[in-house]
Amino acid sequence: MTEFVGRLAELRELLGSACRPGLVVHGPAGVGKSRLVAELLRRLEHETPGGLTVRVPGSATADEVVIALGEPRVLTEPVTLVIDDLATVPRPGRGGRAEPVDAALAGFLTAWVREPRPRRLVITSRYPIALPGSGHHRLAELRLGPLTSDDACLLMARLPALATLDAGQRARAWAFCGGHPRALEYLDTLLCHGACDFPELAERLEGVLAENGVGDPAEWIRRGGSLAEAMITTVDDVLVQDLLEVRYNAYRAGDIAHRLGDADEASGHHRRALAIDERLGQRAGLAGWQRLGFPAGETEGADPAELERQLRHTLAVDAELGNRAGMASGLHRLGLVCTLTGRLPAAVALHCRAFVTELALGSPDAPIELAELSRLRAALGDAAFRRAAGEVLPEASMNGLARMLDDFVTASEHRYN
Repeated sequence: MTEFVGRLAELRELLGSACRPGLVVHGPAGVGKSRLVAELLRRLEHETPGGLTVRVPGSATADEVVIALGEPRVLTEPVTLVIDDLATVPRPGRGGRAEPVDAALAGFLTAWVREPRPRRLVITSRYPIALPGSGHHRLAELRLGPLTSDDACLLMARLPALATLDAGQRARAWAFCGGHPRALEYLDTLLCHGACDFPELAERLEGVLAENGVGDPAEWIRRGGSLAEAMITTVDDVLVQDLLEVRYNAYRAGDIAHRLGDADEASGHHRRALAIDERLGQRAGLAGWQRLGFPAGETEGADPAELERQLRHTLAVDAELGNRAGMASGLHRLGLVCTLTGRLPAAVALHCRAFVTELALGSPDAPIELAELSRLRAALGDAAFRRAAGEVLPEASMNGLARMLDDFVTASEHRYN
């Protein structure tokens, strides 16, 4: 997360409610809920040091929360349980509130806020939540909306491309991004790594909004609620698609530069693509899940960590059964997950293991591994690539692998030419 800026009014409201058994910060995705809570916890720790903070993801079950809290014991120090992006499902007749997906977790949280011990519950959620027995009435709630114009300018001053804009351009960016922090960060990344300048991009985004009935974005921000969220969704979709296109072109240009023997240019293109991956996070990865060979839609909204756990479990089963073809496929998929989540050295090791297994089986998929390994070598550089491959291959095999990759790249260049 970037440095915490703005949101002082919201922060003061949460600090004033810290005496309550729990707090819920809810609002649209990417509006800054987790960032605000992180700053709140930092200040609470500064005011009252010595407490224990336990953080769990919003998809955690009641059993997983209990495990995270540790062995049952008499609590003497304050304990803050933080659940980030709580998994919920809206229920009719709840006044727009949503219930935790895991009913056991809902009961656990109700008991947690009712216990008269030194406990606090902090939740971020897309919607205001409902707990059994109206337990949510014990929680302070804050709906986090768009940044004010002043707070947005503070954020833009810390982002490299947006920091160069003049006051009028910053006001314009705040308006067509709907005061949305993540949209502003996407805009900054696109200006840093894309081929367009601010006036061109601003005119295009304002045109898209006008086509969707938003003639005065600033007025929609002031109205707030579902209108502002609809505008944010429209802009967010455009920015993400633009970033994914720049990312794709950067990877493609890097591959071509590598085939032509320009290692410096190839590395520059791959660094640009990885910078976009880092900004988009999981969303960049989702654009590449189809490379894993899953049916369309199966990984929609997939959590990379959960997908990796599933793949590793399947790999362990295949190893136990002696299914070497299944092991090769599993290692290949795991390597792609590591690449999509930015762990390139781990991806090298996995693709090397897959390649060795496929060679032993005489599999026709071996050239696919060579393609992946050649891309990873171009992105990492020879030295880092050899170190990563050396984790799983004997030294005597390294020169042979290098020759095979060189031959593969040469053959690819001939096909390309």
